[in-house]
Amino acid sequence: MPQILIKIKHKSDTVIFHSLLGTYSHLAWVRTEIPDEDIISVTPTGDMLKDTLEVLENLKDEIEFEILEIKNLSTNNLQHE
Repeated sequence: MPQILIKIKHKSDTVIFHSLLGTYSHLAWVRTEIPDEDIISVTPTGDMLKDTLEVLENLKDEIEFEILEIKNLSTNNLQHE
């Protein structure tokens, strides 16, 4: 399964990010990966990666964050550009 690592710009947005993405629970699992650095892991199933990235792109209008990396945990790692 892919894993998308995200850096939230403002710590106060972490809960909002979890809540908003949680409404799309059929897309991906969301968990805080590194709390001190506000890094969140979003893990969609392989067939939902494109849809998850689309939702994340739309969330950028509401929350400031950066996609740090997209990993494919079953094969090679991919860098997000």
